[in-house]
Amino acid sequence: MRLTNLNKIYFPGDGYTKRNLLAHYFYISPLLQPFLKDRPLVLRRYPNGIEGQAFFQKDAGKDAPKWIKTVAIESESKSKAIRYFVANDRASLLYLTNLGCIDHNPWSARSDDLDHPDYMFFDLDPTEGTPFASVIKLGKLLASKLQEIGMKVFLKTSGATGLHIFIPIERVYTYEQVRQFVQTIASLTAQDHPELITSDRTVRNRPKGSIYIDAHQNSSGQSLASVYSVRAFPRAPVSTPITFDELTAKLSPEKWNLSSIRRRIDKVGDLWADFWKHKQRLEPAVRRLEGTLKRGQT
Repeated sequence: MRLTNLNKIYFPGDGYTKRNLLAHYFYISPLLQPFLKDRPLVLRRYPNGIEGQAFFQKDAGKDAPKWIKTVAIESESKSKAIRYFVANDRASLLYLTNLGCIDHNPWSARSDDLDHPDYMFFDLDPTEGTPFASVIKLGKLLASKLQEIGMKVFLKTSGATGLHIFIPIERVYTYEQVRQFVQTIASLTAQDHPELITSDRTVRNRPKGSIYIDAHQNSSGQSLASVYSVRAFPRAPVSTPITFDELTAKLSPEKWNLSSIRRRIDKVGDLWADFWKHKQRLEPAVRRLEGTLKRGQT
């Protein structure tokens, strides 16, 4: 593998180069790899950095090296199979980063069973101008509700203006079942806090100051920036694991970036290290939720 254009500026306002980005993924690979292994990846490439033209790529194409793993998935829209890249090792991760992938976006299902995801997530997407304090407030509300019904949750900054709540699950549910669970929790929270949540998928129609919980992202073929991914925004923020206690006014989207992420990990370790030890069933949580609703009606 040959790495190219290492001194190209990827983040003009901060001076971070492609070399800096590759160094991050070389360092973070052992922590990131468990969340990429055997998962098809949707590439978003920024060959000239965050201010250059970006484009999506799904098919690996004929020029992909033979040593990197790909998985062929039938596409109904194209009436043929698309070969997705899979980053199962550090070399593959660096190869894709060298193509200009600033962040890495895996499916929530693995290639040996694409119909059953093994995690679900709540993607909190604020409308433009929404204070990050509102995102934090909603994150705490959702995490608390999930914990109340017995779910083990994992939190991370999105690296942008939002927040992500992940839940590892047993690989027995369809995307539709997962999506319905996420939508149910979001709808119940919206009933109690209508000023915080919008259900409108069209961005221009969302009320100012509201937050959209994108349950649809929990669908086949959809992807979300992985934990420890650098995001293509000024200051090179990193999607970073956080604790529930860190959901305070002190938290900011750019707090951890290419310059600070190593100090963060040195201080608190890998907060998602035991993620895969907590695969959960949804049925107990649904029963607890039903019990809570019945008690609320009496």
